Amino acid sequence: MKISSMLRPWALMAAVVLANAPAWAEDTLAHIASTGELRLGHREKSLPFSYKDATSGKVQGYTVDICLQIHEEIKKELKRPDLRLKYLLVDGKNRISDVKGNVVDLECGGTANTAARQKEIAFSHHIFVASSAFLVRKSAGIKTLDDLQGKKIAVQAKTTNENLLKANERTFVRKFNYVPVDSTLDAVNALAKGEADAAFADDAGIWIPLTRMGKAMDEYQFLEKRLSVEPYSIGLRKDDPKFKELVDRVTRRMIQNGEMAALYKKWFSSDQGTLPMSVFMKEALRRPSDIGVEQIAF
Repeated sequence: MKISSMLRPWALMAAVVLANAPAWAEDTLAHIASTGELRLGHREKSLPFSYKDATSGKVQGYTVDICLQIHEEIKKELKRPDLRLKYLLVDGKNRISDVKGNVVDLECGGTANTAARQKEIAFSHHIFVASSAFLVRKSAGIKTLDDLQGKKIAVQAKTTNENLLKANERTFVRKFNYVPVDSTLDAVNALAKGEADAAFADDAGIWIPLTRMGKAMDEYQFLEKRLSVEPYSIGLRKDDPKFKELVDRVTRRMIQNGEMAALYKKWFSSDQGTLPMSVFMKEALRRPSDIGVEQIAF
């Protein structure tokens, strides 16, 4: 048999593989240039990080503001001042797969940068560091996790926070009753309506809906016990060093020139006060890092 005949089946197989290769194998910046738009994945109600305002319909938030800076940098990089910005809704279930599958170019929500997720997508520098916290009514007399034994806890389904609760049950032989919700806002609302005894979510995510309660905010408190510390980052596709370098250039600049700290003050302040910046967040602003961590659980 001729060598060319032997190679023909392999050449045919290679052609089939290439024909079915995912579209996102293309360089992200080249794809953005060819389509004339940056696709920004945002959340519906992940306040204050990424949400759609119910009154104006405007997509906004802490993470969105950072992604808007990246949009401006891409305009300069591509010399395309006319570059459009397309907002696409993502949720807790599809946000990672939408980045992998070339549905969105940036995932601009409140997403934990974990070692497991780094196997699927790449991340920017840490833009925030959250801790998982329990919000309860002061009048309920709940002081510890043991006091939550058998109680109803509102938590967003299929998230790292839900996994933390399950791990805590296994480790300390506790039993919680889960009230699945679609967002942190829904978790706080469930607590306010008496549908749950506690809301469990990242402290920063709880902050905005809590402050919007006005004077009623004083009726609630965070438990001292926290279950984890998690850095948040902006998601983008793996194996695209040129695009990641651009994203990192923007986040590094914002960290070093004080813009990130100013955004923190903008989004985590209210008439009732400001969410104190944690030591973990202060460290993220001192030393930019994109390391995907295992959950730091307590």
